[in-house]
Amino acid sequence: MNLKPTIGMETHVELDTESKMFCSCKVVETDEPNISLCPTCLGLPGALPVPNKKAIEYIVMLSLGANCSITKEGMFHRKNYFYPDLPKNYQISQFDFPVGVEGSLEIVIEDSLHTVAIERVHMEEDTGKSIHLGSGRIDSATSTLLDFNRSGVPLVEVVTKPIISSAKMAVAYIEELRQLVIDLGISKGKLEKGNLRFDANISVAEEGSDELGVKVEIKNMNSLKSLEKAIDYEILRQTKMVQDKESIIQETRHWDENKQVTLSMRTKEGSADYRYFSDPDLPNMVINDEFIEISQNQIKETPEKKRKTLLDTGLSLSDSNYLDKGQRWLYELYLSTVKETGDCKSTFNFLTGELQGQMRKAEISELPQWLNSEKLASLINLFENNEVSFTSAKDILAKLLIEDIDPKSFASDNNLIQSSDNDEIKALVTSIINENQDIVERLENPEDKLVGYLVGQVMKSSKSKVNPGSVKEVLLKELFG
Repeated sequence: MNLKPTIGMETHVELDTESKMFCSCKVVETDEPNISLCPTCLGLPGALPVPNKKAIEYIVMLSLGANCSITKEGMFHRKNYFYPDLPKNYQISQFDFPVGVEGSLEIVIEDSLHTVAIERVHMEEDTGKSIHLGSGRIDSATSTLLDFNRSGVPLVEVVTKPIISSAKMAVAYIEELRQLVIDLGISKGKLEKGNLRFDANISVAEEGSDELGVKVEIKNMNSLKSLEKAIDYEILRQTKMVQDKESIIQETRHWDENKQVTLSMRTKEGSADYRYFSDPDLPNMVINDEFIEISQNQIKETPEKKRKTLLDTGLSLSDSNYLDKGQRWLYELYLSTVKETGDCKSTFNFLTGELQGQMRKAEISELPQWLNSEKLASLINLFENNEVSFTSAKDILAKLLIEDIDPKSFASDNNLIQSSDNDEIKALVTSIINENQDIVERLENPEDKLVGYLVGQVMKSSKSKVNPGSVKEVLLKELFG
């Protein structure tokens, strides 16, 4: 029996607004508990919610960025359930009138494009935070504390259609969504801070079947690495159960990072269990064309547009996706530097390899002001034109990170320019051939690996002061005519 997995992702995006969704309390980032509270976010009797206009603007931007249609006439609902960190016993959310519907995101897996269909994008408020003392898990905690700083923070939930087929595809989707909210400027997108939190709905069914298998929801994944491991584990668990003719139940499970397994938490609720009804304290929400246009005009760039810009420079899809998902300064530095070098691959390799590597080693988080695209292009061209060796290029870069120098002048002043003088190179080659007759006698053809050894000996003899390309050319001529 061939089984295929089907995955749907539910992602909560914490919006980067100054105040909470339905009150004027500040959104704070602190470990000090319960310092940003009011009767509304504590759910006290008589407190009335007032919607945050900026948060609604942000959700419209996200919906448009995810290619959704906008629901112009909608409403807020009450999603009813009891939990200690939800003191009013319901969450203000949206049910049958989400802000965005029928969208999609383009994702990159290795060097190919895929599309993930998005079912809905809706607005809601966050809950408080339960802190389980002792073990950190509710089932074995000695006691539980409640912090309501997060209660009422604006959240957007983005729900995909169940069409994701692998853990790698799910990870690529989350990476794309994270970059989208960062590029839109509506969320910091930090997984470690809980700005993005995601659940995976997983099922397996016989290949070719029109019906999906029983859905299991996986929670408690706080990193992309955990997401990939949890999905792969759950697919294997469900596949084995089906093959052993065991029944899969619809439930919510959590990913245990220590045991590297999913464990049952509770049976899965359906929409009927939440007893949704329209919130009587909030009016219907009307999003008119003017509001949509204002939101649209604030979208300056998306990951998809950035990738297209990078592809136009000649980069591969995978390299473009790497820069697209990286830090903004690196993306902009690449675009300005490649205009100077005209060589996309060498520019990409030098910036993402040597430059980032030396910055990490020196613990430099920001480029010095003098290290601009013009100087980097000059250094890259020196190496690519074989005027300096790779070792010398690395040394020049290290100097450039701590001091304002001109790469070409520095190379010249410090005797780093490689010679292409054929007479000088021929003399060095002749000397190395004479010293390595045993190696020469073993050579079979110009592609022999031992040719590289002899080139290396010439470079060593010259202390890397000659052009390796010219060395190889002279060496082959001397050996094979």
